[in-house]
Amino acid sequence: MTTRFVSDKTTTMYKNAIGSSRHGYLIFGDEVTTTGSTNNDRMPIVFRGRPGFVKKSRLETTHPLEFYSVDVGQGDATFVVTPAGKKILIDGGLNRRALGFLVWRYRLDNPANSVDIDLLVLTHADGDHLRGLMPIIKHPQINVKNIIHNGIAIFDKSAGHETRLGDLDASKDFLTTRHNDLSDLNALSNISEDFKDWRTAVTAEGANYQAVDTDMGSINVGDPVVTLEVLGPKRETDGSYKWFGDKAHTINGHSVVLRLTFDEVSFMLSGDLNIEGAEHLVADPVLASKMSAHVLKCPHHGSHEFHHSFLENVRPQISTISSGDTPDHGHPRANFIAAIGLASRSNRPLVFSTEIAATFVGDGETAAPAEGIAIDGLDFTTTVGNDTARKRFKLLLPGIINVRTNGKELYAFRRVNAGYQWESYGPMDPAPKPSIFC
Repeated sequence: MTTRFVSDKTTTMYKNAIGSSRHGYLIFGDEVTTTGSTNNDRMPIVFRGRPGFVKKSRLETTHPLEFYSVDVGQGDATFVVTPAGKKILIDGGLNRRALGFLVWRYRLDNPANSVDIDLLVLTHADGDHLRGLMPIIKHPQINVKNIIHNGIAIFDKSAGHETRLGDLDASKDFLTTRHNDLSDLNALSNISEDFKDWRTAVTAEGANYQAVDTDMGSINVGDPVVTLEVLGPKRETDGSYKWFGDKAHTINGHSVVLRLTFDEVSFMLSGDLNIEGAEHLVADPVLASKMSAHVLKCPHHGSHEFHHSFLENVRPQISTISSGDTPDHGHPRANFIAAIGLASRSNRPLVFSTEIAATFVGDGETAAPAEGIAIDGLDFTTTVGNDTARKRFKLLLPGIINVRTNGKELYAFRRVNAGYQWESYGPMDPAPKPSIFC
């Protein structure tokens, strides 16, 4: 048995070596295990535990890069698998849906299965990015190796600090409170309840824990063909953070911002970057010169608080917006959707929204589960009747945006109810960035 990957945009998975009866369709980069010799130009395979057949010519040996914008409702969770199989999770949403995705993706309802998260990124400590990471870190079949963060904790209202993020300097223009490694984290007192839970989970996991900023340059993720650069937060020369007027704008504006590059294709992962934070980064010509990217995980759920110059520096070809309707913040905003299309480097830009995609569910009849009920309340390991929670999580698959690349071409997908099963795009050449914004 050998591992192979689908090489076409979509390909049929047949039930038999001969005939048109099919299980469905596989998409570019789907991983299969071959189980025998070619018969009638069809190779016997197993995909996610299901046997079938695909055309031999539609398989290759090269692992692409996989990018998932996971539907977690109102929040953020992005998952990346590099060509060498290194796994990067950026944020976890407000609920247990990111855990459900990992349980589904790696079949963790089987106690014999496990998965390593090589790098976990907490872009900032707001609940809609932080809370969903706790059940992931605590899960006995998930091993988190390394965690990076922006160095900013959230404190209890009665902590005695000047702000919920800590203390300011004499001018009140800069935040001076910062934590870096696990010893700093464990020494923090009077932190918020969410951050206490975070500290408990991280300490028990024993993962490497480190604050990052633009001085770091690049992070080694263990894959020689991938570069991961830190483009935010940017600290002052004395180590402090610029204060953006209040807690919300400051913690969002100093999100961990990452640019991932694989061969000719690049991704921008922007956390909840807002107007103030983006202005702060774009003002640095070195950072601004590194912002170009073909794929953008859009900042702050498609909020109206976006910076045109940042979007123009990125000039995405494919954009994904992660948002939900509970609580309803009106995301994604109409002016953001228009702006991201205007800023695109392509005359046929793709703008995906997990919230819009999640409106449609696999059976074509049932609306997506509301926040706080059904899927969100499960531990994803229980069994109800003959059904597992992993299977029930499949109801959320339409909200997940898939982007995949071999480093030379781009593909993008989302699930649909129609017989062809996928809204699919590609192969697309990575478009060059125009030199002048029109």
